[in-house]
Amino acid sequence: MWKTVLNSREKPERLITLVYIILGSLWILFSDRLALMLFEDPVTLTRVQTWKGWVYVLGSGLLIYVMLRFVLISLRSTEKDLRKTEAMQQQFLDQHYQPLWKTDEQGKCLFSNKKWLEFSGSPVDRTKPFAWLERVHPHDKPHCIDKFTNGYVNKSQFELEYRMLTKDEAYHWVQVNAIPRQTNSGNSLGFNCFLVDIEEKKRLQERYMQSSRRYGYLFANNPSPMFVYDTQDLRIMEANKAAIALYGFSEKEFLSLSIIDLRPASEIPLLMEHMSEPLPDFHRSSGWIHKKKNGQLFDVEVSGHSLPLQNNRSMRMVIVRDITEQIQAFRSAKEGERRFQSIFNYSPQGAVICSPKLDITDINPAGCNLLDLDKSSALKMSLLDIVDSASDPVTWSFTEKLRKGNQVLGEANLLRSGCIPFRASFNGISFNENGEMKIYFSFNDIDEKHRIQIALEESERINATLVTNLPGMVYRCRHDEAWTMIFVSFGVEELTGYQTHEILHNSSISYNEIIHPEDRDAIRKVVERSLRNNEGFDYQYRIVSRDGAVKWVREQARGICDLSGELMYIEGFVMDITREKEALLEVEFQSHFLGLIIDNIPFPLFYKDVNGIYEGCNKYFCEYLGKEKEQIIGHSVFDLFEEQQAMVFFEKDKALMEKGDTQVYETRIEYPDGRTMDAFFYKSVFHNLEKEPMGIIGVYFDITQRVESETVIKKQLEELSRINSELERFSYTVSHDLRSPLVTIKGFLGLLKEDIEEMNHEQITEDILRIENATDKMQHLLEDLLKLSRLGKVVEHNEEFSMTEPAKEAHELLFGLLKGKKCEVYIQSDMPVVVAGKSRIRELYQNLMENAVKFSVHQQNPAIKVYWRKQEDEDVFCVQDNGMGIDPRYHEKIFGLFDKLDSNSPGTGLGLSLVKRIVENHNGRIWVESDGNNSGSTFCFTLSSYQKSDKKN
Repeated sequence: MWKTVLNSREKPERLITLVYIILGSLWILFSDRLALMLFEDPVTLTRVQTWKGWVYVLGSGLLIYVMLRFVLISLRSTEKDLRKTEAMQQQFLDQHYQPLWKTDEQGKCLFSNKKWLEFSGSPVDRTKPFAWLERVHPHDKPHCIDKFTNGYVNKSQFELEYRMLTKDEAYHWVQVNAIPRQTNSGNSLGFNCFLVDIEEKKRLQERYMQSSRRYGYLFANNPSPMFVYDTQDLRIMEANKAAIALYGFSEKEFLSLSIIDLRPASEIPLLMEHMSEPLPDFHRSSGWIHKKKNGQLFDVEVSGHSLPLQNNRSMRMVIVRDITEQIQAFRSAKEGERRFQSIFNYSPQGAVICSPKLDITDINPAGCNLLDLDKSSALKMSLLDIVDSASDPVTWSFTEKLRKGNQVLGEANLLRSGCIPFRASFNGISFNENGEMKIYFSFNDIDEKHRIQIALEESERINATLVTNLPGMVYRCRHDEAWTMIFVSFGVEELTGYQTHEILHNSSISYNEIIHPEDRDAIRKVVERSLRNNEGFDYQYRIVSRDGAVKWVREQARGICDLSGELMYIEGFVMDITREKEALLEVEFQSHFLGLIIDNIPFPLFYKDVNGIYEGCNKYFCEYLGKEKEQIIGHSVFDLFEEQQAMVFFEKDKALMEKGDTQVYETRIEYPDGRTMDAFFYKSVFHNLEKEPMGIIGVYFDITQRVESETVIKKQLEELSRINSELERFSYTVSHDLRSPLVTIKGFLGLLKEDIEEMNHEQITEDILRIENATDKMQHLLEDLLKLSRLGKVVEHNEEFSMTEPAKEAHELLFGLLKGKKCEVYIQSDMPVVVAGKSRIRELYQNLMENAVKFSVHQQNPAIKVYWRKQEDEDVFCVQDNGMGIDPRYHEKIFGLFDKLDSNSPGTGLGLSLVKRIVENHNGRIWVESDGNNSGSTFCFTLSSYQKSDKKN
């Protein structure tokens, strides 16, 4: 232990205390001996004793100052560390890149950072529950409250999306991730909320959905038969109602076919030859024969359009036009002019017959109607006059082909009334009529179809752009063991490091292999459960990218079923949330780290809100209070302390909140279990980012020992002051009372010398008697002084005895005196058993009995009664006489040194001083009860330091 103290550099106050104790002990043990060796003069000795006391007092005061100094240094260091920690936490929260806030279990906002203020434009009212809902769109508030309530009841994390009014007074879609805060016992304290602006994401999703709906509507309801097929395996992927009706299949049957199944066997070689050549983005052709479900063959004109890649596969949309009647018309025309002319005139399509120079020689009614021309006007025009060649350069190419006798198909801009352009599909062929080449040119208004086609292409372009630019991966996969991808957006490369063609159809790696091995089973269980319940799922898990990096992702998806309810595939969206996850983990770490710091501060620390409710504390606060954290957090001082003690803390906290600064004070704490402690409090108000007071944080230190030491020092100083006063009186009295016998002796020695010379024997005897009386008086005085000086210095062994025993022993010692005075003595036989210095108690009783006899000389029947009584749970021991009594004015004075009410009475005046010193050495008190006027006196005393026993004598 000594080695530990001597090597304690971090706590030098221990070494200082040890040195002080050693030096103090040496001082107490040897200072008296040294003074007696160096000085013989009583006056000098008295002064030395006085200075000795002052030196000891000054040393004690210096030690107390040094100890307090070290305590204050420690307090300042701790306060500095606390402020630094608070500043670090505040800086971290303020600099967080996301808006975040904290709520309690009632939805009341406890904290919001700078990003929240920058985003919302106004601080949150912290006094009202759900004040953060004030900027939420009215239609979204019930949903937010339901989510918050369910999250609080289930004590679970939740996410919600809603519209929020920002600082520019516009509503933005935001996504909030709420993480529950709980005590160690699982009680909910509220939520930590993180906000992400998803306005742009919502807009893109909305545009995507609108485009998809528009595309789907235009495709499904187009009056022209349309279908989409895969150019690789030629399977039909989609078909509209018109196509299904044309071919006579059901939708399910149609989607199970390939384009080969729509052709007769004779057409398949020609089709395969045609498909082997690269197809242009747009291609129109006729002369094909298709087959219906019932086996019926019909002639068609097809328009092919290349679509954007889907899942790295090429798709092509085909628009089919049944031209069976048109072909039959042409064939019939060869059989006869009349039939040809009939078909020509009654054809629903516009048609003209031109010379090789493209002059119009005939026009059918439909053509006049479409061109808004009468026949006579049309016959004055050429084919070039009805074609908008200025805006459509392809006109020259197809007219040249017509001149050469080639058949042409396509689209061009024609002119209505010679000036109004409209989009038309055309078919031109050459034929011989009476040996002269003629050109047959038919056309049809396709403005509406053209607009549909443009809208479809634009929708596809927007959809492709939207999917490509989404921050994450959009996918469509099969429900199999590998999650085989049949479509992924280009975001997959940034997310996983793999290109789209590597993941599609498990070309290089399957998505199941990209999922972290530890998360594969969990994500499969989530997906299977959601598919069984026909619900979407939202799940977070880890993936391993190409470079081996582990990323956290969030997947939102659902199963897609056909009309019969059969699962076709799974579509969803996967987003990288690694940064958010790392930020959340960092916040959790900082919170845990701050909790460890607070919990390991080596003295009680607590913090509470503006309403005085404890929000947290460290383990030392719990130990001092004797409660668990769960029994403290969420409660006020009125729940933890008695009302009187709680009011002290409440008033102090109220004053601190009004001042808004710091508060330092000392008080005594009375715990509910009866313990008391003197404490030094240091409390301060903490604020939020808007400088609004949020509550109080405080620490306190146990200064019980210091207060007790100060009390002891105070008592010692008072005792020292009293002793100094007594010493002054002692010095005066001793010098006076000792001088008086010496003067007497010296005077009678001179007289004795004269009487000896005169041989006056009678006078010599008288002189010697007076000298003997003077020396006896001096002897008694010195003996009493010796007894007084020994009190408190001689360490006497305490023992257990009944107070009856020393009283009887004192009676035996004074038996002769008492018998001579004819004084009756009564001693109670069943006085309590105590543990004390028995000889001192006997001396105490002896002095009190002598004093009683001394002042009962005028009584005919003097009597002394020794007994005890119970007074306020305290044992009071009494010595009662029937003497002259003591005037109440002198009840205190009689216990002073050399204080005698009657200067002519025998004795030195030290008896009651000795009695008082003995009682005080036993930490007791003594007093006298008397009215004077010969009413007798009762001297009462207590022995507060003795150990009581249940025994009686």
